[in-house]
Amino acid sequence: MSMPTARLPRMMIAFVVRRCTVELGHAPTPAEFAAWANAGEACLFGRPISAQEAGVILRHQARLVTAKSATPDEQYIDIDAVAALPNIVRLADVRARRAAR
Repeated sequence: MSMPTARLPRMMIAFVVRRCTVELGHAPTPAEFAAWANAGEACLFGRPISAQEAGVILRHQARLVTAKSATPDEQYIDIDAVAALPNIVRLADVRARRAAR
């Protein structure tokens, strides 16, 4: 029986757009974003995208995508996983403790 492979990290598409914005020095137009994403040997999205597709991407930046290159601060963490972290404090719990005083 084979071991399951680790899932690729997920990130919001806005982080990809931010990388483009930093390189261009301004918010990209759909044509600029498509050119940036298609540059290089391997296209950023696995295939070339059109300016029309880039426009859709720019309008839906909150969408989650799988990304091998997602840095730790760009990775999406499920809320249940965050709640299990020891340094996370729920604001509702703090308010309840203060109200009980």
